[in-house]
Amino acid sequence: MAAVSSPVAAQSADQGTWQIYYEPSRERIQLTFEDYENGGRRHGSTSFGVRPTELRGLPLSQLSSYSGPARFQLVRDAGTFNFEGQLRDGHGTGFFTFAPDPRFPQQLASRGYERPSAEQQYWLAMHDVGYAMIDELRAQGYDRPSVDQLVVMGMHGANLDYMKSLSTAGYRVGSTHRLVTLRDHGVSREFIGGLTGAGYKNLSLDDLQELRDHGVTPDFIAALRRFGFTDLTTGELLAARDHGVTESFVEDFRDLGYTNIGLRDFVRLRDHGVTPGFARGLRSSYGRLPSVEELIRRRDRGEY
Repeated sequence: MAAVSSPVAAQSADQGTWQIYYEPSRERIQLTFEDYENGGRRHGSTSFGVRPTELRGLPLSQLSSYSGPARFQLVRDAGTFNFEGQLRDGHGTGFFTFAPDPRFPQQLASRGYERPSAEQQYWLAMHDVGYAMIDELRAQGYDRPSVDQLVVMGMHGANLDYMKSLSTAGYRVGSTHRLVTLRDHGVSREFIGGLTGAGYKNLSLDDLQELRDHGVTPDFIAALRRFGFTDLTTGELLAARDHGVTESFVEDFRDLGYTNIGLRDFVRLRDHGVTPGFARGLRSSYGRLPSVEELIRRRDRGEY
């Protein structure tokens, strides 16, 4: 995911400093830009991962063990970032400049978009919003965004890979605004796949977003299943998660002997502030296991 701290409407920034960090175990490079406005004032910072093969002129051998000067490029449809600096054992830093591709505005115009400003073209290049992504939007029947909206999509990671990942999972969102919202809320192919594996298939986009927002994960579903709570509706899952019915909460009550109560009873106990410690104290006083109703009634009277 890209980390961004620069507004779309800021002045053009076509130079700045860079840093890279190579992670051999993942065969991934973390590339960080710090760019500047006219006069040298700090403009913003952007960081994202790239594959080693995306950096032209920087072979893998230099990334892993080389120490010394380096020059390389990151080429995008909207333009090319040119880097100069120093490398040492997988780390690097230096200065970059941006050269916009003069063909890009006309290519966008031929696809029905307005011509981008210099600032927009810079950010489209930065976030790799290029021809493949624009053509995929059309192929999947999305509404046509403005160039400004394309920039926002790139900044939020609602890019070609994300769009394709949702399509692979069976979802064509149609609205670029909704695509950005889903990306911001963490509705990923992995999340969808986890829910599908847990038996929750063909959920609506609204359901997916709500479950993600409320922290109903495949792990949470699996934890409830270990206690015998299966075939739960999405509403029951949301209620349990929202009311704080955690794995440890259920386990503590099970250890006390509450092995035959339903998930709804656990929700009620949690809502009324009945803790395992409170139940343990009453069991000791009663010499037996109090019912759920007794626990709730005594707790509602203010007993601790």
